[in-house]
Amino acid sequence: MKYSIVSLSLLLGLSGCGQKSASDVQEEKSRTEVTLTHVTFGRIEKEIILSATTAYLNKSVVSTPIPAFVTNVLVQPGTIVKAGQTLYQLESKEQHALNDGGTAAIPLKAQCNGIVLDVLQQTGSYVTEGTTLCTVAELKSLVFEINVPYEQQRHVCHGNKCTLELPDGTRLDANIESPLGAMNTASQSERVIARAARTPFLPEGMNVKAIFTIDGSSSGKGMILPKSAVQSDETLTEYWVMKLSDDSTAVKIPVKIGNSDASEIEIKSDVLSLQDRIILTGGYGLEDGDRVTVAEKEGAL
Repeated sequence: MKYSIVSLSLLLGLSGCGQKSASDVQEEKSRTEVTLTHVTFGRIEKEIILSATTAYLNKSVVSTPIPAFVTNVLVQPGTIVKAGQTLYQLESKEQHALNDGGTAAIPLKAQCNGIVLDVLQQTGSYVTEGTTLCTVAELKSLVFEINVPYEQQRHVCHGNKCTLELPDGTRLDANIESPLGAMNTASQSERVIARAARTPFLPEGMNVKAIFTIDGSSSGKGMILPKSAVQSDETLTEYWVMKLSDDSTAVKIPVKIGNSDASEIEIKSDVLSLQDRIILTGGYGLEDGDRVTVAEKEGAL
């Protein structure tokens, strides 16, 4: 009988080893189910879009040398002219009084190749000496004046590059030159000159977009995670991820973030590796050391 009791106890002990206790089962049920992901290496570029307008830096004003009547206007706003081309024909007061049709008209010519920006006097007008007739801008002096808010000045420096987008969608590569040195007191912005290498004819005062690309990583590629894997406090000043320290324990890892797009975000802290199992979903509200259950399918980038 004694041997029978020992055998029965042994059997009960063996059968108990293959079963989980009620407390273990309850603990597994209370764990949060999560999915996992891993960091990858890459770079996210961020774009800053500023407003700009076309302008001609070099302009020449065509004015009357003597009091005269305008007898012929040979240009209009937007006319492309060459150096030496006649813009206006004038008739002096004496010629006009004598009505001497045989006397040659006084021609006023363009001093350089350019575009006529405005025409201020028309045929039949009487003008005094020094009256402005029109303005001619040198075509090669076309620039783009970018309105740069003070907080964005670090991105718009001499020698930097940008992309200029015209209203019709055309894009031009441009280089940043120098600021004009005057701050708009109302908007706290300054105008910075950009010049494109190949520029089609454009009217002055056209509104365009100046697009600046900011690299997320200063050198090489950085770490990237899905945005849903990164958590933050209410003030968006502290960020962290939850990773597994073993098969079922979540630990909190503070991180610093960089650029982001619609689905991914850069991790600038050097605290993660490719082997780390990062919680992708289910991590919201988890505390350091909480127990979790990993779903069958793991998330992936």
